[in-house]
Amino acid sequence: MTVSSSYVNALPVIYRDILAAFPKFDSTRKVGYGLSFQSLYSALEGRYSLGQIRMACNNMAKGGAVTIKNSIFAHPTPLGEKLIAAITGESVPPPAVPPFHPPPHG
Repeated sequence: MTVSSSYVNALPVIYRDILAAFPKFDSTRKVGYGLSFQSLYSALEGRYSLGQIRMACNNMAKGGAVTIKNSIFAHPTPLGEKLIAAITGESVPPPAVPPFHPPPHG
């Protein structure tokens, strides 16, 4: 799935700000690494309430950009990673660990 610049530019600013906060909070993070709502609140320096961040993350989870784990952690999906890259102008970070490939059948 390709993410167009017109789609990114049309996103409400709260979503762009939250997605851009992932690499801002931890520039060494790997694909899929999540942040707690409280960490996003901290990275966004009080621009949004904790409730607004939670609601926005839940909305992005419904749209497939993040998954919510343990009710407090937002983890970008492959779509979320593409959006983060498009918003920040950076490339998608490498995976946290290499993929596991099972042995061939036979």
